Amino acid sequence: MPSLESVAGGWREKKQQPHHHHHQPGLQIRQVWADNVDVEFKLIRAAIEHFPYVSMDTEFPGVIHRPTKHPAAMTPAERYSLIKSNVDALHLIQVGLTFAASPSSPPALAFEVNLREFDPRVHRHAPDSVRLLASSGLDLAAHRARGVSARAFAALLMSSGLVCNPEVAWVTFHSAYDFAYLIKLLMGRKLPRSLPEFLKYVRVYFGPEVYDVKHMMRFCGDQLFGGLERVAAALEVQRAAGRCHQAASDSVLTWDTFRQMKRLYFAKEGSLELCAGVLFGLELEDTKLASQSYALR
Repeated sequence: MPSLESVAGGWREKKQQPHHHHHQPGLQIRQVWADNVDVEFKLIRAAIEHFPYVSMDTEFPGVIHRPTKHPAAMTPAERYSLIKSNVDALHLIQVGLTFAASPSSPPALAFEVNLREFDPRVHRHAPDSVRLLASSGLDLAAHRARGVSARAFAALLMSSGLVCNPEVAWVTFHSAYDFAYLIKLLMGRKLPRSLPEFLKYVRVYFGPEVYDVKHMMRFCGDQLFGGLERVAAALEVQRAAGRCHQAASDSVLTWDTFRQMKRLYFAKEGSLELCAGVLFGLELEDTKLASQSYALR
């Protein structure tokens, strides 16, 4: 196992790492496959104590069930039903995890977990989405040959200290699908039938401090709208590592967008906590407000 030493601004490996010109100094996306997943999860277990803020993103083969009406006209329960129908039928491809020490700290470690289950030759998928992933650098043949099994990944997640740990805070962007895929994986079966039951599992596995940057945008005036790339550009945040439509790279960009948003819009003590525990599009508190806000975005 590579040994790590703690230094200012993050951890560095003692052994020399190859230089990647497109990564910011000190940040290397660590690729996780079946042959190194146990070693990498030892690093993750060691990292959580020092870096309890985790940004997460996933890649999956698009959606095959589409809404019959405009998303703004759907209730959160209807949106969840649509998410469930897609997630239950499809396979997760990749998970990105980025670790940081505090809400204002730069990313210290990033991991990209490559899963093996999805095979476009036999599994349902949205062809456009899969082509986009392939053109963005995902090697689906390598995933099938060398990827981590969903069962092994679920077991490692459960024993890692990442989930069922209230000390860990999660940062995401428009993350209903991301959490749905992880909960399906952790449970080892189809998603719960109802939205309240699903949100209960989100809290059980991921704790009370779950931040969806897309939800946080509601509290930032009218300046921020659209997807992750657009929001990052509006906040003058640059992609620090990797390419878009790769899970770890997007999780790093989500983290840097979150901390810039916190600095600009959530500087007041306690203001960030008001956004905790709400997933964009699946809000139960005020359905009318949720639908209005969904329409605006």
